[in-house]
Amino acid sequence: MSASTDVEGQSPAARSRSRCLDTFLTVSVIALFVMFAIALAGALWFAKHIENEINERKTRQLDGSADLLVAPMPVSAYKMQNFAYLRAIESELKSENVMAWESIQYGKGHTVGSLYTYDENQKVLNVKESGSYFLYVQLSLSCKGICQPGQFTVSFYNLLNRKELTCTVSLPDGNGNEPVRRTCWRVVTFPENGNRLMAKSEIQGKLDNWTLEMNDSGFGMFLVDGAQAVHHT
Repeated sequence: MSASTDVEGQSPAARSRSRCLDTFLTVSVIALFVMFAIALAGALWFAKHIENEINERKTRQLDGSADLLVAPMPVSAYKMQNFAYLRAIESELKSENVMAWESIQYGKGHTVGSLYTYDENQKVLNVKESGSYFLYVQLSLSCKGICQPGQFTVSFYNLLNRKELTCTVSLPDGNGNEPVRRTCWRVVTFPENGNRLMAKSEIQGKLDNWTLEMNDSGFGMFLVDGAQAVHHT
């Protein structure tokens, strides 16, 4: 039986099936990576577009220009309802701290679609619908003076207090260096309706002179697979 099995394993048909399986797995992994890369690029582009528009409005207000027209939305209403973006509103780095965020006024609404609500008191983003979501966070930190090395970590917890995403920024020592930035992402799945995300920060080292750049730090979510995505395609 052993010899027969060995001969069968070395047959051209068996080797061909093995090569086909290897090729299929390789192509699947590459396709998945490309899909996530495109989704990340799209989400970051949208967040950057919002930041640029806000900066332009501030410039027009300082110049005394009227801002009477509402800029057209660069994405469809479908994408807006499935998308959420929140910006950090606290620059001080704290350990074991629940982070506070805010939505940004954009067009005629805000950067939190109808699939979400943000609770300012509890500092949580409520996710109404089940499905798979592309979750990402951008962190940008600057040194104000003489800074010591350390780490700043932000972790996102779901309704069951389980970590869905952790992002750690390693900070060097220095004096007024360029901002240190990092982007982390992950696809998370909520099997049932009604979940939430809470972000908590941790620090390692003495980071007194490090601050979080609020305009360049935030997190976003985008529905990639779920009932709402199927309904609106």
